[in-house]
Amino acid sequence: MRKFILLFAILVLLSSCIFEVIQNGDDNDLEKIKEVFLHIFDEFTMFDVEGVMSYFSEDFLNDGVDYFEERNIWYDRLGATVDIVSFSTIQINENHAYISFVINYNGVDYSVPLDGEFTDLVYFKKIDDEWKVYGNQQEYPGNYSITVETNPNGASLYLNGTKLDYTSPYTIEDLSAGYYVVGVYVKGYNEVWEEIFLSADTTIYEILEVPSYPTPTFYINSPEDGEIIDDDHFFLSGYVNDYLGNYAILNINGDEQTIEVDGFGDFHQYINVYDEVNEFFLRATNSFGNTGISDDITVYAGTGERELTIEITWNTDATDLDLHIWDPFDNYCFYGDIYGIPNGALQIDDNGYGPEIFLQQPISIGTYRVKAHFYDGYDESNPTSAIVEIRLDGTSYFYGPYEFTGDGDEQGAWWDVVDFTVE
Repeated sequence: MRKFILLFAILVLLSSCIFEVIQNGDDNDLEKIKEVFLHIFDEFTMFDVEGVMSYFSEDFLNDGVDYFEERNIWYDRLGATVDIVSFSTIQINENHAYISFVINYNGVDYSVPLDGEFTDLVYFKKIDDEWKVYGNQQEYPGNYSITVETNPNGASLYLNGTKLDYTSPYTIEDLSAGYYVVGVYVKGYNEVWEEIFLSADTTIYEILEVPSYPTPTFYINSPEDGEIIDDDHFFLSGYVNDYLGNYAILNINGDEQTIEVDGFGDFHQYINVYDEVNEFFLRATNSFGNTGISDDITVYAGTGERELTIEITWNTDATDLDLHIWDPFDNYCFYGDIYGIPNGALQIDDNGYGPEIFLQQPISIGTYRVKAHFYDGYDESNPTSAIVEIRLDGTSYFYGPYEFTGDGDEQGAWWDVVDFTVE
């Protein structure tokens, strides 16, 4: 296994692309390879195939395709629409380099080399101080697999910096010959990255270790756990100790993206959200190989400045009725936890008549549940009836009157008022 120096990550449209790496080279080599790659497509957009081929070695050979056959492939590609979405990894080992990237070709995104397209642009060689596309130098197309097994099972899998939709044990199939970086991660264990040269079906077995001292420690200032956001993004800020790297990985609802960390360990970044419930944590691995993680935090999609009011009133004195409310995410607000629903609060009245009022702003999308309970003071000779009013978007909705037939734990002490949905 080779050791890698993690340089930096590019945040791109594909959030699962994690990092760039470079070994036994310098920043200039990294930039030169990018420039060659981008110049190829500059020439391509000018319909200049000879210009494209000027960046290829005359000794190019990739899965049986030589330099002259490669020229014909580029002639066949003319007229297509191409957009470079991102670089996933760039690996440099002395005079050889391997890149993986995401490309949009005729409106379809391809993760290269995983999806089998544009694998002719993966292997580079430094010749006379110039980087050229060199190919994998295989005379015949390869069709190999990597089987990844871990202890414990269930590790997230990564190939060339891209998070796959599978967990260990799993076999990654239909791979060409060449260099690959395989990553595995299970929450609570150290992540592991291993480089292999694939020339036959290969099995990787990793025994994952629990982090030891020192481990990166995260402190998240924003957002707060349970916070409701009233936009399509939230502001993530905080810092990490015992870590000198320049990025951390954000896992949000299973998808991952990189977060830039400055020289003081601080991070500040806006994060887009697409779901009603968004659970996330951060992780980073230090130079000792120890992977630290943050606390789990959940943020909820809100509805801007809309306000929800739920009010109960009743017709008897010296009686105690209580509202019990659940939001769409099963957060629970009642007299024992008057702030149990994020951005909400319950105003209690236990002396009779009411009102007892729940207020929330911003509110959440989804279904709320409202119940009322006759806690104490029931008098059969003077029955108690209640009315609940729900105010939303300037409209009032009334429920009841409902007559209770008991209090406390007695039958008839509960009223299932309504389940209603906010859209």
